[in-house]
Amino acid sequence: MSALPQILGPLDLPQAPPVTRAAATPMRRPKAPALALLALGVVLTFGPIVGGLFAKVASGKQLIDQFAPHMEADALARDNTDLARLRRGAAGVDGVYLRQRLPEGRFPILDEYRRQASGIDGRATNLLDRVEAAGPDYRRVAAIGGFDRVPFLIVACGLVAIYGSCVLLFGRRNRARWAVGLMMLAGAALSMYPFLSDLRTGAHAGERLLPQLAPVMTRENVRQLQRDFVVLVEADGELETGFRKVPRNATAAAGITAMVNAWPTISSDLASLVGVINDNIHNYNELEQLDALPRRVGLSGLAGLPWLLVGVGSACAGLSVAALPRRRKETR
Repeated sequence: MSALPQILGPLDLPQAPPVTRAAATPMRRPKAPALALLALGVVLTFGPIVGGLFAKVASGKQLIDQFAPHMEADALARDNTDLARLRRGAAGVDGVYLRQRLPEGRFPILDEYRRQASGIDGRATNLLDRVEAAGPDYRRVAAIGGFDRVPFLIVACGLVAIYGSCVLLFGRRNRARWAVGLMMLAGAALSMYPFLSDLRTGAHAGERLLPQLAPVMTRENVRQLQRDFVVLVEADGELETGFRKVPRNATAAAGITAMVNAWPTISSDLASLVGVINDNIHNYNELEQLDALPRRVGLSGLAGLPWLLVGVGSACAGLSVAALPRRRKETR
């Protein structure tokens, strides 16, 4: 007979341990730096708009662009040649008057021209000297890369700061690091812009450029230059008509002829320069107001603008790191 199968007895297995989940690590949200970051973002976003920074920067850029043709070496040389021809022409007219003993009133327009020729020459010389002396600083300002984008960089940094601070204050914790990284990137971009765009060198030059051009960038100066231009136009007309019949020696004739023949070029150059000054007085005043903005926070005009951007960008990055949620310290 085959053996009967053995019946197994009950197994005594140990009880399985209960499944437990690790407790979530307690985190805290530093509110003070997040609130400071939010306030900074609001200032950066709305400050440039309320303070008219967009208009001031655009005006400064427009002034630099419109003066560009008159700051070229050949344009300055041509202006000085024009002025030399006017001097020789005035000297020729004086020589004819003295040699021919012309009475006062025979040529009333030229009488007035002779009375004002010295002042016209002095004002024109002063204008060209100032423009020429401002050339090196002007070129440094013109070399700033993307100067008209500064307000956009500031506002963009402000919007990122507002968004990031709201995430840190109210958003999900898993998005905090991403928000902090974005804010650090925006702050770094604002801080590095002065070093990448030659703003530091250009801002110092701009601060020197403003007082150099100040005496000529006024309505009173433009009106005087326009009156001088009218006197020259009328004198040229008299020289080409009635005065042509008056005898003159070779030296006087050469000076007068050179002035009359070159008058179309001289008048065009003068009118263009006076026109660009007149058209940019508002832009110049806006640039002066931009120079005054950093002084409100204790910085030195335009030269302080790069460091203001560096400080704001660094503050944005630093506050974002300080506002990052952290583990709570365990208390016993």
